[in-house]
Amino acid sequence: MVNVAEQPELREPALNGTLHRLDDGELVEVPFVFHDPSARQFVLVVPQDARARELSERAKLLERFAMEDEATVPPYVRHHEVVYGSEGLARHLEDAQRMEVDVHELEPVGRSEPATIYDPGLAGRLPHAGFWQRPDGEMAVLLEDGALWMFVRLATDERAAFAESSSDLRVQLKTVDHVPVCILALVDPRAGATRRAFLNPAPSADRSILQLLRREFRASVVVLDDRRNLERAFRVEAPRAANAGMILQRTERAPLGSDAAWRLAVDACRLAPLPIGRVQHPFVVRDDATTALAALERLSALEAWMTPERIDQALLVESIPRHVFEVARQQILRDGVRFGLAMSDTLLSQAVRSGLAPDSRSLVESLGRRFAETVPGTSEHGLGEEQVEANWAALGRLSRLHGSSTEPSLSCTMEHSG
Repeated sequence: MVNVAEQPELREPALNGTLHRLDDGELVEVPFVFHDPSARQFVLVVPQDARARELSERAKLLERFAMEDEATVPPYVRHHEVVYGSEGLARHLEDAQRMEVDVHELEPVGRSEPATIYDPGLAGRLPHAGFWQRPDGEMAVLLEDGALWMFVRLATDERAAFAESSSDLRVQLKTVDHVPVCILALVDPRAGATRRAFLNPAPSADRSILQLLRREFRASVVVLDDRRNLERAFRVEAPRAANAGMILQRTERAPLGSDAAWRLAVDACRLAPLPIGRVQHPFVVRDDATTALAALERLSALEAWMTPERIDQALLVESIPRHVFEVARQQILRDGVRFGLAMSDTLLSQAVRSGLAPDSRSLVESLGRRFAETVPGTSEHGLGEEQVEANWAALGRLSRLHGSSTEPSLSCTMEHSG
């Protein structure tokens, strides 16, 4: 990380592309973070030739933030930007300097402290009274000038809810009697508070909101107290643009139903809301598994989520960011292959598509060799005799199915346990 407050001499090398110059003069391009606390700039810089690594690098940062105390991670750090190369960094910093606005122009009604928001154009943008009476929302949403605004009212006992540091924006899809309902959920896990806006993803006015979110999953949140006075305002952003794109694709040909059918569908969603973060799942970016037992437990959990229904649940109900889903799945498969663990045909195909082997036959042969290397250290890897026998048996079945070599290491006996 380049922190220009602590190491100001690194600012120019970061901007001119010479940050990672070796002693022999060779330039090595690797991803890095540019941090300027005084300017509230936190930027992930990905080399032009390494764009394919953007998802994994973003996932690593998100995982680091998740391990930190929320209070120690400033909002501008959580909502970091991604640029390509030193040229992209220079352009971003120049644009940010030109776009600076005086955020103190906006003040909460009846309060002395300024509200935090990135756009001073809130004045006159509060929804009219009738907007709150819409039957399809706990939260008012407004699309204006290519930007999404979300208006939330607090109950008297919720004054601390929906702060910038604790808020997350999620997107879900539920179908009720063939009527698709998209749910935008503003969630504050720390306060245990949730507000939902129900959108019609079929070709309608609401669909333009999803089209915007597919490009950039962000919104300006305006929090009002129980008397509709401005409490605070901030920008919320999450890496779920791909999830919004999935919903658009799924509902592309959905017919626009009657108003009565829509109201019934929304009422059903309200009475039985989709869960928010209450389900355990394996799609978390972690360090590599250090033992075969840990890898086996993660692989088993992944197996349980590989049906089409569970994948939809992960992406369209749990709202797991699509790139986190993909990175976590690949990491679990990589750990399984490293220890030679047998897996289902579904995961075997996924491992081949991920580049862990050229084809299924080669992968099965590699699993046999690697498990033979793992077995002598079963005590340190935490595997019991039954688990070893079961894995040998599963590898034998895979060997017969995929026509790989039947070398002694694929025997279903315990002769290789040492």
